[in-house]
Amino acid sequence: MLSGYPNLAGIPTDAWRDMGRIGGRIYGIPLERPLPGSTLWLNQGMFTDAGMTDGWTSEDFAAVAAKATHGRTYVLGAAAGSLFGNAVHAAAHNAPNTWAVDTKGVFHPHLTDERHKAAVAYQAALRKSGADLGTLFLNGTVGSLQDGFGAYQSRYPDSKGLLTPAPALPYSVGGTPGGIVAARRSFGYTILKTAKKERIEMLLRLLDHLAAPFGTKEWELSHYGLEGVHFTRGTDGSPEPTGLGEVENVTNLPFRYLAEGPQVLFVPGMPDAVRALHDWQTKVVPVAVRNAAYGLKSATETAQGTTLKALMDDTITAVVAGRASMSDYDTAVARWRARGGDRMAEEYAREYAANS
Repeated sequence: MLSGYPNLAGIPTDAWRDMGRIGGRIYGIPLERPLPGSTLWLNQGMFTDAGMTDGWTSEDFAAVAAKATHGRTYVLGAAAGSLFGNAVHAAAHNAPNTWAVDTKGVFHPHLTDERHKAAVAYQAALRKSGADLGTLFLNGTVGSLQDGFGAYQSRYPDSKGLLTPAPALPYSVGGTPGGIVAARRSFGYTILKTAKKERIEMLLRLLDHLAAPFGTKEWELSHYGLEGVHFTRGTDGSPEPTGLGEVENVTNLPFRYLAEGPQVLFVPGMPDAVRALHDWQTKVVPVAVRNAAYGLKSATETAQGTTLKALMDDTITAVVAGRASMSDYDTAVARWRARGGDRMAEEYAREYAANS
C-alpha cells in the first residue's frame, strides 16, 4: 500500500496499531512516539544525596522523599493535571494503564483495581508526610515532577549547569517489581480530505518527505533548517541553532505534527544524556504497562469520557490532598461505572474482538 512512499512505510507498526482503524480501515498517517509515557523526572543529585538506589521499594521512595524535603525544598512537585504523579505511582503498583483486557477479551478499568486504589492511598500518605509542592524544578525548589518522556529533549538542555535530570526507575511494591506508563505510540495522526488522485499522491509525497528518518538531509532540514542560516555545527557535528534558528524553527512552525520519521534518542551536544536515557529505557521498557484501549473506539468515551474523567480526577485529587477519604473514592467509582464506565468496557470489548 505504501510501496511508493518508503518513509511512511518505515513508520513503526506500533504507531499504526495505536492510531487505530475505523471499520477495519486505516484513515490516517500516525505520528510515532517512544514507548515510555508519563515519567517522574528527578533532580538526580537531590535524590541520590537522600539515599536513592537502584532496586528501591515503595518504603525506600517514601523515606527518600521525607529526607530530601526540608525548609523550602520539596522533593515531590505536583503540576496541574498530573494528579500528584498518579500515573507514575499507579504503574509502579502495577495497576492497569486506564484499561486492561483479560484472556476472554473482557475490559477492566484501572479505577476498580485494588492496585490503583493502593497507589492513590500511597500518594495520600506521601503528601500527608509533607513531601509535596507544585512549583519550580530548575531552581531546586522541587526535586521531581511528572511529565512525558519526550520532555527529555528540553529537560537536559534547560538544566545544563543547574542540575542533572534523570527519569526515575520504578520502585517495587510488596516485593513485586514496579512498571512504568506505556504511552500511546501514536501521538496523533494526519487525515487527508477526499480529493483527486493526483492531489492525494502529491500530499502523500509531502508527508513522505517529512517522515524521512534520522540522519538524512531531509530530517535535518525539517528539524533544524538550513546550515549556515538556522544552525552551525558543534565540535561533535551536532547542529547548534543560530539567532535566526531560535525563532525560525520546528517549534514555532510545527510541521513535524503533519508527519515525522521514527523517533530516536538525540540531545545535540550531550552524548552522556543519551547514554543515560538509553540505559534507563533498557531497564524499564520490559515492564511498561500498556492501555489495552489504545487504537480502539468507544462511542460512550467519545461522548462522555471527558466528563467522567473529570469526576475521577477531582476525586483522586481530593483524596491525595486529604479532603476526601478512600470511601469517597469507592462512591465516585460506582458513579463512574453507572454513568458510562461499564458501557465503555462493553464497547471496547466489541471493538477489540472485531480488530483482533
